Amino acid sequence: MTDPEKNGPAGERPSPDHRGSSPPSFAVVAAYVAALDVATELQLAAVLQRLVDLARDVIPSKYAALGVADERGQITEFITSGITPLERARIGPIPQGHGMLGALIRDRAPMIVTAIADEPRSVGFPSHHPPMESLLGVPILLGDRVLGNLYLTERLEGRGYDEPDLQAIQILAAHAATAIDRAQLFSQAEDNQRRAEEQRDQLRVILDNLPSAVTIQTAPDGEIELANATALQMSGTFHGSGLEYPALEYQLLRADGRSLPRSQWPGMRALRGEIVRNRQLTLLTGEDRKLPVLVQAAPLRNRFGEVVRSVVVFQDIAQLRAAEQLKDDFLSLISHEFRTPLTAIHGGAHLLAQRGEALDRKTRQELLTDIVTESAKLEQMLANILTVTAIQAGRLEPVPEPILLPALIRQSVALALRTAHGHQFSVDISRETPPAEGDVELLSQVLRNFYENAAKFSPAGSTITTHVNFDERTVTIHVTDEGSGIAAEHLGSVFERFRRPGADPAVRGMGLGLYLSRHLIEAQGGQIAVTSPGTGKGATFSVTLPISSDWFAE
Repeated sequence: MTDPEKNGPAGERPSPDHRGSSPPSFAVVAAYVAALDVATELQLAAVLQRLVDLARDVIPSKYAALGVADERGQITEFITSGITPLERARIGPIPQGHGMLGALIRDRAPMIVTAIADEPRSVGFPSHHPPMESLLGVPILLGDRVLGNLYLTERLEGRGYDEPDLQAIQILAAHAATAIDRAQLFSQAEDNQRRAEEQRDQLRVILDNLPSAVTIQTAPDGEIELANATALQMSGTFHGSGLEYPALEYQLLRADGRSLPRSQWPGMRALRGEIVRNRQLTLLTGEDRKLPVLVQAAPLRNRFGEVVRSVVVFQDIAQLRAAEQLKDDFLSLISHEFRTPLTAIHGGAHLLAQRGEALDRKTRQELLTDIVTESAKLEQMLANILTVTAIQAGRLEPVPEPILLPALIRQSVALALRTAHGHQFSVDISRETPPAEGDVELLSQVLRNFYENAAKFSPAGSTITTHVNFDERTVTIHVTDEGSGIAAEHLGSVFERFRRPGADPAVRGMGLGLYLSRHLIEAQGGQIAVTSPGTGKGATFSVTLPISSDWFAE
């Protein structure tokens, strides 16, 4: 049902000569009873529908409607009584407040209209609207706010609307205003609660996915009120997400492991109003596990400025310390490993430059050979370092292609012979070996690392053997030496960076070659492995790559 404005019914001011026949006391009492009934509802939709239904009961009418207006006076909700949902749908959009319904809101004055068709402010009815002749309408006011309008049409009992009817509906509208305001406040409170719960759940997800441990401690004793998943894991008491009131068992020690009084823990200091930044401590868990942590803490105050809680953030810096140690080791290795070839190159070049003419031909040739050999080693070390840098930066992009292994292996052996003086190389590869799918440059670098490593840890005169086998899908290259071998407990760490497990400390090496080889092979979709019968029994390094797809196509 809509206002006589192309979209709804509305009304005029009361006619001065209208007479009512119903006792005023009955309608007024009925209005108060209805108001008490409405007061029990808190859900806004239920309040609005109950109001229009009760209005028709208080003042018997064929139709009733209630429009809720926004701050600009636009009708945003329109509740009807007396028409079916199908009739309501056929009428179309809700009234826009252009006619009498808009006048009720703008003028804030009641209307009694005996003939809607003769009312100047009426703009007519939309299609399929039920016929209406009379109207009684009042604004719904709360202080200086207009919450909407309430109106009735087509008075029953064979008479028109009168002043007692107007008094009754005004009483109902006054109570309706309070009920609507209360329902809106309740709805707003529910929305706020839902938003708070959503924000709490979002905060839980955010905190549980932070890499740092976060705890909230309460004044004055520092009891932990909240902890994220990382805090629970770090303390060794993780049993799923337990943000609220978790039981954490831990102690804080100084960075050097000495005891730290609880009063000096960052969370307790923050409860005294201090801000703690970048404090390095040791976290001792219930499992007696020591973990180096970097701690931040800050006070949380209430609206009166009182410190009621503290937030503490623990960052696990074990990996950071390991990275720093790794960096120190790396710099130490570079300075040591580069010094030897650079010394040989510089010494030989200096000697040739200063006394070259006085040296015999054999000595000059030996010096030049040493310079070339050491330069090649230096070049290989630099190539490994640059490739490791590319891997760490994510810039390594293999270019796969069919690789003819017999040619590549023989070429790699020829290069190895330049520096592996005194070693024998044996190659066992069938002419039927299929091409491998991989990056020829990367595989070549891996083979050079294998051969250099084998020669380095094998005695002069020993043999380095290359054997290739294949199955239906893959081809595997094995490089076997007769050197110092690898103990079983060290096999798992052979391919780690800067690690030379079980290696002779007198043998030069940065511990990058095998680490690099693993990444180069894995980047091509292959696998790398090492086996050894034990210390002093040699080792076999293996690379497995898929057979080239072109081979199957043929």
